[in-house]
Amino acid sequence: MLLQKKSGVALWLPPHSKIFYPPTMFILNSIAPIFLLIALGAILRKTQFSQEAFFKGLNRLVFWFALPALLISRIGVASIDLPTISQIILLFSAATLLSLLLAWLVARWMGLPMPKRGSFIQGSFRGNGAFIGLPVIAYTLGAETLGTVVLAPLVILFNILGVTVLLHYSRRKTSAAESIITFLSQLIKNPLIMSCAIGLGLNLTGISLPLFLGRPLDALGNAALPLILISIGSSLEFERLRGSASPTLIASLIKVAITPAIGFLLAGFFNLDSTERMIAILYLACPAAGMSYVMAEVMGNDGPLAGRIVALSTLLSAITLPIIIALGL
Repeated sequence: MLLQKKSGVALWLPPHSKIFYPPTMFILNSIAPIFLLIALGAILRKTQFSQEAFFKGLNRLVFWFALPALLISRIGVASIDLPTISQIILLFSAATLLSLLLAWLVARWMGLPMPKRGSFIQGSFRGNGAFIGLPVIAYTLGAETLGTVVLAPLVILFNILGVTVLLHYSRRKTSAAESIITFLSQLIKNPLIMSCAIGLGLNLTGISLPLFLGRPLDALGNAALPLILISIGSSLEFERLRGSASPTLIASLIKVAITPAIGFLLAGFFNLDSTERMIAILYLACPAAGMSYVMAEVMGNDGPLAGRIVALSTLLSAITLPIIIALGL
């Protein structure tokens, strides 16, 4: 995508495009398809278009096959600009760590019990980069390839920080050795991390997949983004919003509003152009990851709180993402 200007307003447009959208229409055209597909997933589940097993299978298909295929096919052939990627990752990491610190301070001030504190902190910084961030970046910036390459270290960072926080605040007491084993197993079992590693390996070695493997990966990867969004909609459980409101709302606001604001404040310290800066900020602006709920349940933290943060932050992101995109124009 090219960054062009009309009447002093910067817009992301397809290469060779001669069409200039007003800012409001550009934001609508960028964000509406994302939330319409999410809404479609929610409607299909609510109307019982298919049995519950279908939607669970769809989630597994996306997580284990479609998204890994996208990562391998895009990262494997991407032109990797290490200085630029490093700057984007540094900006994202700095803002994420400051968000984590803020959530830790707020959790202490609120006097949350330990398991609830772990879910609160994780929900405040762990974003849904793969399932929300990448589609937003693709549809808004047209930077799907760069966004995919950047996603690899982001997934690793989220897993390192998330597992560390949840282990520390878990209601289950584990030894240092057990904690390390749990930490490593979570990294190794994550298909997104493994597919990123495979893609980077192919890229750095210059190995090209044979067509009979490359073409199915490309086809599955091309289907990944719409399937991801439908899967997100089908997995949202808004009934989880019933319950203690304050921790849920505060964590959600930290995730979708304060964290990207921190990113905007830090962006001036990095040598990035508008598109590169917005990749970092849009990843920071993603709602809490659905994996937050799964990890909180598995690792002895407050699962219901984690689920409420995922649901509410996703709803709020429908408001905050258009504002963030408008600010980045």
